[in-house]
Amino acid sequence: MIPCDPELRWRLVRTAQGLESPDLLIRGCRVWNAFTGEVAAGDIAVVRDRIARVGPWEGPVGGRTSVLDAGGLVAVPGYIEPHTHPWPFANPLSLAEAAVCRGTTCLVYDNLLLYLLLGHERFARLARAVSDRAVAHVFWVARMASQSGFPGEEEVFSTERVSDLLRRPEFLCTGEMTRWTDFLREDRALRLFDTIERIRALGRFADGHTAGASAKRLPALAATGIRGCHEAITAEEALGRLRQGLWVLLRNSSLRQDLEALLPVLEETAFSDRVSLTTDGAKAHHIASRGFTDHLVRTALEAGVEPAAAYRMATLNAATYLGLDPDLGALAPGRVAHVNLLRDLADPTPELVVCRGRVAAREGVLAVPPPSASFDWETFYGTGPVAVPRWGPEVFPLPESSPDPFPAGRLANAVITREEPVPLSRRGNGMWPAPPEALVLALTDRTGRWISRGVILGFAPRLRALASSYTTNAGILVLGADPEGMSEALADLAEIGGGMVVHARDGSRHRFPLPLAGIQMPGPFGPAAEAASGFQNALEGCGYVHSDPNYSLLFFSCDFLPDLRATRAGWIRVKTGEVVLPARELP
Repeated sequence: MIPCDPELRWRLVRTAQGLESPDLLIRGCRVWNAFTGEVAAGDIAVVRDRIARVGPWEGPVGGRTSVLDAGGLVAVPGYIEPHTHPWPFANPLSLAEAAVCRGTTCLVYDNLLLYLLLGHERFARLARAVSDRAVAHVFWVARMASQSGFPGEEEVFSTERVSDLLRRPEFLCTGEMTRWTDFLREDRALRLFDTIERIRALGRFADGHTAGASAKRLPALAATGIRGCHEAITAEEALGRLRQGLWVLLRNSSLRQDLEALLPVLEETAFSDRVSLTTDGAKAHHIASRGFTDHLVRTALEAGVEPAAAYRMATLNAATYLGLDPDLGALAPGRVAHVNLLRDLADPTPELVVCRGRVAAREGVLAVPPPSASFDWETFYGTGPVAVPRWGPEVFPLPESSPDPFPAGRLANAVITREEPVPLSRRGNGMWPAPPEALVLALTDRTGRWISRGVILGFAPRLRALASSYTTNAGILVLGADPEGMSEALADLAEIGGGMVVHARDGSRHRFPLPLAGIQMPGPFGPAAEAASGFQNALEGCGYVHSDPNYSLLFFSCDFLPDLRATRAGWIRVKTGEVVLPARELP
């Protein structure tokens, strides 16, 4: 819930009766009703950050009332993004600013990387500060597990720590449980179920993630207590989740553009009130060029979805899923004044955005000072460069004991690898994959006290080396076609203090510093979007052909996607957990 003090409630009641003048009066609009689907001419009277009345205003207009002439524009509720990731490049405040400019006035952020990098207490303080300062309403989730297992994981994500976060008003639910197979193993499931029951007692809920789950397993996953899933990629998968009582968030992101294939689910079900939309962490320049939730609504409209259904998925349905419908998702008395003013319902990108009862954006430009520009980032992220190990070329070759042929992972798309054996040849003090396109992958944490190595195919054939401090395990990732190049890229990453560096085989080099914990940039959204675009262009110049390199880098070190990944244990086959090449401890 979003608190509303008794004095404000009393003002709302009096203003709704026409006994007091509003603080803001939006005149002459046509209001879309999220409850009935009607569009009717009227005005919107706002007191502080809440709507007092919707309809023709005949009450007083005081000297302090701001009157906004809507000129026949259509008013719809501010859009809600129920599941997104505030990384990489853009910071949590600048992402919210970009979202508001496109009509998304409420966002729910994943906490995983920031939680791992900052630790429990420092992250909790950051989350509170961001939610307090953001232009939009920003809420958070609290993960129950990492996306890449490590020693001590259960303590880091203990029931007590997760519950502590979810007692705070800026947290709504637990985050997506990517390793959903843990729910089916008694030795791991009981701790997770304890967490779910604890947070249910707090009035919170558990978000779900059932990517690749068969129809046979879905009932078991629904029985765990999770509320919804955003991982359906076909209409039939979406319908299967609805049948099990799960909410379905239809995804369309820079990684996967699934929405058109998912929308037919609306024709297969008599009820669409448990269906919402999500961008699931679109890259910054994708947002800058295409939009945010407004892009998803437009995609739905262009696919033939009726406006009432399209807008409700982005507003009231999302609010109800999150348990925020008493406060958000509709233009009605008592709700927070999040108002998008559109030319018409055929164009979901707003001309003007009212957020928290004030004009926040006009024609896609922020109308208030950006909080990201003056935020004290150092208080939360610290100062100084990211710790990057200084490794010479001798660290990177595979050991002589490596299996030959070696089970490499070929990228089938941006995130899925398929096992493909490659021959090895001797290189210096070890072995190296023979195919010219092959890249050795090296992963560590930010202490540099261990290294996991593997082989990747199909990533970028003209890449010599890449180093990044943006990984699922919050560590350091290096890819390279030769040991010397990998060492040089790692030194380059250390020199910029964290971020991403790309060295092409033609000798060109590209640096992308990310001063905030090695994953984000301070300040407004525009420079972050430009840097994200530059990073993608640099990799495409090296032959990267997939949809989103950010996710490629992120998921090289996860332990829930097939086939082969690098983890703290080593190079593993995900489905069996077999360690193909163990991690090596370093002095």
